[in-house]
Amino acid sequence: MTEEKHLEGLTELKKRLVKAYATSVMGEVRTVEDVKPTELQHYVELEIAEREIAVLANS
Repeated sequence: MTEEKHLEGLTELKKRLVKAYATSVMGEVRTVEDVKPTELQHYVELEIAEREIAVLANS
């Protein structure tokens, strides 16, 4: 599993929410603005960036 330094300080529940929201945003099911609670929006953006970087690093 990848490091989750960008999610430090979040509860396990909030980490799971961030990952689920990131998946749905990347799948164009919803937008970052749809993420509730709004405090997680920044973390969702970071999670998406981490995933995109991982893809680039592995190609």
